Amino acid sequence: MNRFEREIRAIDEKMAEEVKSFQAIYKKADDEDRRPTEDESAQVQKHHRAIETLKAEKAIAQEGLKTLEDVDRIGKDLGPAVSTMDMRVTSEPHDRFAAALQKSMGEVFTDSAGYKAAVSAYREAGRLPSGFSTGAVGLEMKGTLLEGAGGGGGALAATVPQVIPGVVDKLFQQLTVADLMMNGQASTNSIRYVIEGTATSGAAGVAEGGTKPESSLGLTTADEPIKKIATILPVSEEMLEDAPAIQSYINGRLSLFVRIEEERQLLRGTSGGNEVQGLLTSRGIPVYNGGTAAGNRAEQLFKGMNSMRGSALLEPEWTIMNPADWEAIRLLKDNNGQLYGGGPFFGPYGGPQGPATSSSQVSGATDSLWSKPVYVTGVLGAGTALVGTRAAAQVWRRGGLSVDASNSHNDYFQRNLVALRAEERLGLTVYRPTGFVEVRLA
Repeated sequence: MNRFEREIRAIDEKMAEEVKSFQAIYKKADDEDRRPTEDESAQVQKHHRAIETLKAEKAIAQEGLKTLEDVDRIGKDLGPAVSTMDMRVTSEPHDRFAAALQKSMGEVFTDSAGYKAAVSAYREAGRLPSGFSTGAVGLEMKGTLLEGAGGGGGALAATVPQVIPGVVDKLFQQLTVADLMMNGQASTNSIRYVIEGTATSGAAGVAEGGTKPESSLGLTTADEPIKKIATILPVSEEMLEDAPAIQSYINGRLSLFVRIEEERQLLRGTSGGNEVQGLLTSRGIPVYNGGTAAGNRAEQLFKGMNSMRGSALLEPEWTIMNPADWEAIRLLKDNNGQLYGGGPFFGPYGGPQGPATSSSQVSGATDSLWSKPVYVTGVLGAGTALVGTRAAAQVWRRGGLSVDASNSHNDYFQRNLVALRAEERLGLTVYRPTGFVEVRLA
């Protein structure tokens, strides 16, 4: 049994299984004296589509078998049998294109000089010489094979390309903002927290039996609503069925899109609407105008950090800035052309090149400035940097990020489409606005 015969038998077995499957659905409905449900009807349609596909594959296999039998018959009439091993090429094509390739081999054989000489001798003498053979007939594809039209290999190379597993992802900005603040789980759709507005100390020395001075605290409450970030993507049912691995890829990309929007809203989300109010939008965060200060941008950032120490009594822990601003700071040089931050291999300023390490570098950060980790992001425009501390704000999540699928959207059931949805709910509480400083660089 050759390959085509085995393929036809396997296709027949699959078709029989599909027929049994949809017949079982109808039998179940008949036994229960009812019409098939929508889900059952959809399953029946799926089996019918599979049967039609198998019929087409069987037709191709039958054509290939017929061509192979014709070529063998010609070989037997002219001399030694041409076996299927003789007809094999170095790289076997995809099954559904086997018939086309076998046919082209038959044409090569009948166009060969040995075949034409045999036909001519038979016509002249009415028979073939004893022990006659056409000799070896080369069946390799010659010439330059191109994928384009008319290039010889277009029917195979262009139609059936080699598929490399996986997908080359489009790259997005590294996400860091949420990790630089405290995180917690919300149990309601609103977060209420208490703020110490004023704190007046009346502590003083008191004589024995004297009246103790009174201190006062001014406490207020603030409510932070939980907002939703979501997106959907329509995908055909056939795509999910034929390429199961693509679903996990799509789910991951949708989750990434939600997290990218989360990053933007945590920094620049607008207040009042459907967005989480960001740190830089009406949160009362102090602004340090570096344009009025003398010195380079690195010095302006130090003054912004130091202003937090003086007003908020907090130690800054990190800095976020635009890649262009970090480039200008990192490449600062003295009058001798030496980099303040050391050379490309982290060599110390003014000294020989050292090892490619930095004792002050923090995992996940690009580098450090004034012994504080620096994170770069395109969410902040050039000329703006944010200095902050972890304990000054907290990101609250209501549940987790979820990805769901449904065909109940619009007319998706009728069109065999599925809507994949990714969403999350979160809020941002800013406990100490003075725990951040927006530095406007010049």
